[in-house]
Amino acid sequence: MVEGHSVHRVATRHRSKLVGKTFRASSPNARFAEGAALIDGKEFAGIEAVGKNLFAWFGDGADEVCVHVHFGMAGNWAVFDAADEPEATATTRLRLAGHGVVSHLSAMTVAHGTRDGLYAEKRRKLGEDPLRDDADPERLWRKVAASKKSIGALVMDQSCFTGPGNIYRAEILFKAGVHPDRPGNSLSRDERDPASSDGTALSRGARREERRPRRPR
Repeated sequence: MVEGHSVHRVATRHRSKLVGKTFRASSPNARFAEGAALIDGKEFAGIEAVGKNLFAWFGDGADEVCVHVHFGMAGNWAVFDAADEPEATATTRLRLAGHGVVSHLSAMTVAHGTRDGLYAEKRRKLGEDPLRDDADPERLWRKVAASKKSIGALVMDQSCFTGPGNIYRAEILFKAGVHPDRPGNSLSRDERDPASSDGTALSRGARREERRPRRPR
Protein backbone atom coordinates (compact mmCIF):
# COMPACT_ATOMS: atom_id res chain seq x y z
CA MET A 1 0.00 0.00 0.00
CA VAL A 2 1.27 3.49 -0.87
CA GLU A 3 1.62 5.17 2.53
CA GLY A 4 1.02 8.78 3.47
CA HIS A 5 4.59 10.08 3.25
CA SER A 6 4.79 8.95 -0.40
CA VAL A 7 1.50 10.68 -1.21
CA HIS A 8 2.84 13.91 0.30
CA ARG A 9 5.92 13.61 -1.91
CA VAL A 10 3.68 13.37 -4.99
CA ALA A 11 1.82 16.51 -3.89
CA THR A 12 5.09 18.40 -3.35
CA ARG A 13 6.46 17.37 -6.75
CA HIS A 14 3.26 18.31 -8.58
CA ARG A 15 3.13 21.74 -6.95
CA SER A 16 6.42 22.54 -8.63
CA LYS A 17 5.81 20.73 -11.93
CA LEU A 18 2.09 21.05 -12.67
CA VAL A 19 0.22 23.52 -10.46
CA GLY A 20 -0.54 26.86 -12.09
CA LYS A 21 -0.52 25.43 -15.63
CA THR A 22 -3.27 24.38 -18.02
CA PHE A 23 -3.22 20.91 -19.59
CA ARG A 24 -5.04 18.81 -22.14
CA ALA A 25 -6.57 15.91 -20.25
CA SER A 26 -7.52 12.47 -21.53
CA SER A 27 -8.16 8.98 -20.15
CA PRO A 28 -6.09 6.40 -22.06
CA ASN A 29 -7.93 3.42 -20.57
CA ALA A 30 -11.30 5.26 -20.66
CA ARG A 31 -11.96 4.62 -16.97
CA PHE A 32 -11.79 8.34 -16.15
CA ALA A 33 -13.17 9.67 -19.42
CA GLU A 34 -15.89 11.82 -17.87
CA GLY A 35 -13.55 13.35 -15.31
CA ALA A 36 -10.85 13.98 -17.92
CA ALA A 37 -13.37 15.81 -20.12
CA LEU A 38 -14.35 18.04 -17.18
CA ILE A 39 -10.78 19.11 -16.36
CA ASP A 40 -9.54 19.34 -19.96
CA GLY A 41 -8.22 22.86 -20.52
CA LYS A 42 -8.71 23.91 -16.88
CA GLU A 43 -5.84 25.26 -14.80
CA PHE A 44 -4.29 22.78 -12.39
CA ALA A 45 -5.05 25.05 -9.45
CA GLY A 46 -3.78 23.11 -6.44
CA ILE A 47 -3.08 19.78 -4.81
CA GLU A 48 -3.10 18.48 -1.24
CA ALA A 49 -2.40 15.20 0.50
CA VAL A 50 -4.42 13.89 3.43
CA GLY A 51 -2.87 10.64 4.56
CA LYS A 52 -3.09 8.14 1.71
CA ASN A 53 -5.52 10.38 -0.18
CA LEU A 54 -4.64 12.98 -2.78
CA PHE A 55 -6.94 15.82 -3.83
CA ALA A 56 -6.17 17.77 -7.00
CA TRP A 57 -8.05 20.94 -7.94
CA PHE A 58 -8.77 22.14 -11.46
CA GLY A 59 -10.40 25.45 -12.41
CA ASP A 60 -12.04 27.77 -9.90
CA GLY A 61 -15.38 29.13 -8.79
CA ALA A 62 -18.44 27.40 -10.17
CA ASP A 63 -16.27 25.44 -12.63
CA GLU A 64 -13.92 24.03 -10.00
CA VAL A 65 -13.41 20.26 -10.15
CA CYS A 66 -11.90 18.13 -7.39
CA VAL A 67 -10.11 14.93 -8.40
CA HIS A 68 -9.70 12.41 -5.58
CA VAL A 69 -6.91 9.82 -5.89
CA HIS A 70 -6.20 6.78 -3.73
CA PHE A 71 -3.24 4.87 -5.11
CA GLY A 72 -4.00 1.51 -3.54
CA MET A 73 -1.23 -1.07 -3.61
CA ALA A 74 0.82 0.08 -6.58
CA GLY A 75 -0.50 3.31 -8.04
CA ASN A 76 1.66 6.10 -9.40
CA TRP A 77 1.34 9.64 -10.74
CA ALA A 78 4.50 10.17 -12.78
CA VAL A 79 5.69 13.27 -14.62
CA PHE A 80 7.89 13.11 -17.74
CA ASP A 81 9.45 15.52 -20.18
CA ALA A 82 7.26 15.32 -23.26
CA ALA A 83 10.13 13.91 -25.35
CA ASP A 84 10.58 11.05 -22.87
CA GLU A 85 6.93 10.06 -22.46
CA PRO A 86 6.44 6.28 -22.29
CA GLU A 87 3.47 4.46 -23.76
CA ALA A 88 0.33 4.59 -21.67
CA THR A 89 -0.57 1.27 -20.05
CA ALA A 90 -3.82 -0.53 -19.38
CA THR A 91 -3.89 1.07 -15.93
CA THR A 92 -3.34 4.70 -17.03
CA ARG A 93 -6.53 6.47 -16.04
CA LEU A 94 -5.47 10.07 -16.65
CA ARG A 95 -2.96 11.71 -18.97
CA LEU A 96 -2.15 15.43 -18.73
CA ALA A 97 -0.09 17.10 -21.45
CA GLY A 98 1.20 20.62 -21.96
CA HIS A 99 4.07 23.05 -21.33
CA GLY A 100 6.61 20.42 -22.37
CA VAL A 101 5.59 17.87 -19.74
CA VAL A 102 3.27 14.88 -19.59
CA SER A 103 1.86 13.09 -16.55
CA HIS A 104 0.37 9.61 -16.30
CA LEU A 105 -1.88 8.65 -13.38
CA SER A 106 -2.55 5.05 -12.42
CA ALA A 107 -4.46 4.41 -9.19
CA MET A 108 -7.00 2.16 -7.52
CA THR A 109 -9.43 5.08 -7.12
CA VAL A 110 -9.74 8.17 -9.30
CA ALA A 111 -12.98 10.10 -8.85
CA HIS A 112 -14.18 13.62 -9.59
CA GLY A 113 -16.63 15.91 -7.86
CA THR A 114 -17.01 19.20 -6.04
CA ARG A 115 -15.46 20.80 -2.96
CA ASP A 116 -18.71 20.66 -0.98
CA GLY A 117 -19.56 17.18 -2.20
CA LEU A 118 -16.65 14.82 -2.85
CA TYR A 119 -13.92 16.64 -0.92
CA ALA A 120 -15.93 17.57 2.17
CA GLU A 121 -17.38 14.07 2.51
CA LYS A 122 -14.01 12.34 2.15
CA ARG A 123 -12.22 14.80 4.43
CA ARG A 124 -14.85 14.43 7.17
CA LYS A 125 -14.14 10.71 7.44
CA LEU A 126 -10.36 11.06 7.69
CA GLY A 127 -8.46 11.50 10.92
CA GLU A 128 -5.30 13.39 11.80
CA ASP A 129 -2.39 13.41 9.34
CA PRO A 130 0.89 14.01 11.22
CA LEU A 131 2.43 15.60 8.09
CA ARG A 132 -0.22 18.32 7.88
CA ASP A 133 0.04 21.59 9.76
CA ASP A 134 -3.65 21.40 10.68
CA ALA A 135 -3.33 18.03 12.46
CA ASP A 136 -4.98 18.15 15.92
CA PRO A 137 -3.19 15.81 18.38
CA GLU A 138 -5.74 16.49 21.11
CA ARG A 139 -8.66 15.38 18.95
CA LEU A 140 -6.70 12.28 17.92
CA TRP A 141 -5.91 11.25 21.47
CA ARG A 142 -9.47 11.80 22.64
CA LYS A 143 -10.44 9.14 20.09
CA VAL A 144 -7.67 6.81 21.27
CA ALA A 145 -8.47 7.29 24.96
CA ALA A 146 -12.15 6.46 24.36
CA SER A 147 -11.49 3.31 22.32
CA LYS A 148 -11.26 -0.33 23.42
CA LYS A 149 -9.60 -1.24 20.10
CA SER A 150 -5.92 -2.13 20.18
CA ILE A 151 -3.50 0.71 19.55
CA GLY A 152 -2.11 -1.32 16.64
CA ALA A 153 -5.54 -1.34 15.02
CA LEU A 154 -6.09 2.34 15.81
CA VAL A 155 -2.83 3.39 14.12
CA MET A 156 -4.09 1.63 11.00
CA ASP A 157 -7.57 3.17 11.32
CA GLN A 158 -7.59 6.06 8.83
CA SER A 159 -10.35 7.79 10.78
CA CYS A 160 -7.84 8.19 13.64
CA PHE A 161 -4.29 8.21 12.27
CA THR A 162 -4.40 9.17 8.59
CA GLY A 163 -1.45 7.97 6.54
CA PRO A 164 0.38 5.15 8.35
CA GLY A 165 0.29 1.63 6.97
CA ASN A 166 1.50 -1.62 8.49
CA ILE A 167 5.21 -0.76 8.21
CA TYR A 168 4.81 2.50 10.12
CA ARG A 169 2.41 0.95 12.62
CA ALA A 170 5.14 -1.49 13.64
CA GLU A 171 7.92 1.11 13.68
CA ILE A 172 5.97 3.78 15.58
CA LEU A 173 4.89 1.42 18.36
CA PHE A 174 8.30 -0.25 18.58
CA LYS A 175 10.03 3.11 19.08
CA ALA A 176 7.39 4.16 21.62
CA GLY A 177 7.77 0.88 23.55
CA VAL A 178 4.04 0.14 23.32
CA HIS A 179 2.70 -3.34 22.51
CA PRO A 180 0.33 -3.20 19.52
CA ASP A 181 -2.31 -5.27 21.34
CA ARG A 182 -2.74 -2.73 24.16
CA PRO A 183 -6.23 -1.20 24.13
CA GLY A 184 -6.19 2.49 23.29
CA ASN A 185 -7.99 3.38 26.51
CA SER A 186 -5.31 1.62 28.58
CA LEU A 187 -2.52 3.96 27.48
CA SER A 188 -1.35 6.77 29.71
CA ARG A 189 -0.73 10.22 28.28
CA ASP A 190 3.02 9.63 28.69
CA GLU A 191 2.72 6.53 26.49
CA ARG A 192 0.47 8.15 23.91
CA ASP A 193 2.59 11.25 23.30
CA PRO A 194 5.80 9.41 22.29
CA ALA A 195 3.83 7.36 19.76
CA SER A 196 2.50 10.56 18.23
CA SER A 197 5.87 12.32 18.10
CA ASP A 198 7.66 9.24 16.77
CA GLY A 199 5.03 8.85 14.07
CA THR A 200 5.46 12.44 12.97
CA ALA A 201 9.26 12.25 12.97
CA LEU A 202 9.32 8.98 11.04
CA SER A 203 6.84 10.21 8.45
CA ARG A 204 8.65 13.51 7.91
CA GLY A 205 11.99 11.75 7.55
CA ALA A 206 10.61 9.24 5.07
CA ARG A 207 8.94 12.00 3.05
CA ARG A 208 12.32 13.74 2.68
CA GLU A 209 14.30 10.61 1.89
CA GLU A 210 11.64 8.32 0.36
CA ARG A 211 12.77 5.38 2.38
CA ARG A 212 11.09 2.76 4.51
CA PRO A 213 11.88 2.75 8.22
CA ARG A 214 14.16 0.08 9.62
CA ARG A 215 13.97 -1.39 13.05
CA PRO A 216 17.15 -0.75 15.11
CA ARG A 217 19.33 -3.84 15.54
